Amino acid sequence: MLTFIAGKVTITVDEYSSNPTQAFTHYNINESRFQPPHVHMVEPIPYDTPKPSGHTRFVCVSDTHSRTDGIQMPYGDVLLHTGDFTELGLPSEVKKFNDWLGSLPYEFKVVIAGNHELTFDKDFMAELVKQDYYRFPSVSKLRPEDFDDVQALLSNCTYLQDSEVTVKGFRIFGAPWTPWFNGWGFNLPRGQSLLDKWNQVPEGIDVLMTHGPPLGFRDWVPKELQRVGCVELLNTVQQRVRPKLHTFGGIHEGYGIMTDGCTTFINSSTCTASFQPTNPPIIFDLPNP
Repeated sequence: MLTFIAGKVTITVDEYSSNPTQAFTHYNINESRFQPPHVHMVEPIPYDTPKPSGHTRFVCVSDTHSRTDGIQMPYGDVLLHTGDFTELGLPSEVKKFNDWLGSLPYEFKVVIAGNHELTFDKDFMAELVKQDYYRFPSVSKLRPEDFDDVQALLSNCTYLQDSEVTVKGFRIFGAPWTPWFNGWGFNLPRGQSLLDKWNQVPEGIDVLMTHGPPLGFRDWVPKELQRVGCVELLNTVQQRVRPKLHTFGGIHEGYGIMTDGCTTFINSSTCTASFQPTNPPIIFDLPNP
């Protein structure tokens, strides 16, 4: 939902926030919100397509999960990686990923964390160290000094966490948060907790990087017959921020591109549902500001 306060758009918690599948059905039946002409599927740009004059080519990739060795990376200007570049966020995994980044020729590389980058979530790690949680024994054995400054291992990119960078005139904002799912990193309850994070996204952003999808855009999980995207993220993107590009991953089954006519939504998950790194990076051209 949205309200107008002193002429500004303010997003409030949606009444269907806790049930994204119900939210999708409701808005589809009552507003046709996720059907043509409101949304369209988009075919990926072939790699050999010449970049238009006066444009910047973005290369979108996500959910590589330490499986980067066989990925064929296309030509581009700016690499955008939207998280889950490791299995557990172990320092050794982060170093390997950083070495891979260093081998790539892109002028700019921008990265956010995902729910698998456990060591990047300080609150998560504080609880894990207390509990010696059995689900993540290799992470639980880390000493605090092993991961206190794990972000510094990413020396070959710009790392964003609820923060912004300007690249070639484009304002890019990145955030790692996703709706709670089995207690991984950067998980928050649906509703106000996530909305508080999305409220930090400034208006005027050109490119939004999140780890997970908004409701209705590449968020379908066939095995569960469920939509899992965030309703508050959708409302923030469509009703307040309206970026040119919103790129994400998180849902491996949702790989692909859609548009609502204002924002292009790209789920660039490299790994499939079976964690095979077979989905190719997606390129996208934007006219220079």
